[in-house]
Amino acid sequence: MLQAIIIDDEAHCRDRLSALIEAHLSEKLTLLGTCKTVAEGIATIKEQKPDLIFLDIQIDDRIGFEVIEAFEKIDFQVIFTTAHDQYALQALRCSALDYLLKPIDIDDLLVAVEKAEFQKHKQKKLENLENLIYNLGAGNRDKKIAIPTVNGFSFVNTTEIIRCESNVNYTTLFFTNKPKMTVAKTLKEFEEMLTPYGFFRVHNSHLINLDFIQAYNKGKTGVVKLIDGSEIDVSSRRKDDFMRAIGSL
Repeated sequence: MLQAIIIDDEAHCRDRLSALIEAHLSEKLTLLGTCKTVAEGIATIKEQKPDLIFLDIQIDDRIGFEVIEAFEKIDFQVIFTTAHDQYALQALRCSALDYLLKPIDIDDLLVAVEKAEFQKHKQKKLENLENLIYNLGAGNRDKKIAIPTVNGFSFVNTTEIIRCESNVNYTTLFFTNKPKMTVAKTLKEFEEMLTPYGFFRVHNSHLINLDFIQAYNKGKTGVVKLIDGSEIDVSSRRKDDFMRAIGSL
């Protein structure tokens, strides 16, 4: 789902574009808000961090390009809106995703948003690839892994991770020296990433750092106690492999 804002000084233009989005693009695009000045637009982008902005080229006595120039790093896509076709070439030279002539035609809008979706998907694949490349080489980088966050990546030393706990498609990481972190990755993904660094999956929902085991109590399955005080069951089908793993420490 793309998140977008509209920057346009004319109320009827903001209203028309908002209505088109609500009527035809509600499943693909969330409108975070509308702005009527360059300054308001810049502030809203910094605060809301949208994926996409619909930017009027002429805003009162200023031009929309000033919004773009206010950012050293452009991490959002731009679709310019204009009533004057002569601005189109300048918009494209600014590497805009697309431009729309006013009054905006719904078919043109749908095509422009489809381009934005494609570009976002392409960027996500690139970020995943960069993350994979980093993590594949983590053994040569002091055992650090890249963990995706809302704003990018957080680089964490594996020796700081006590355990990972699954919650369906999310995983919560518990650390020795910082607050826990919940990440939109499955425990299986972390298992593949961390097993080479002394981690063992003792249960469907728990992956632990073997270096942080404080005690192990035998039983039908067994319970492992970690340095953070947590006590975790070892599943019966993983018990033999677990005993071999701790026996090799």
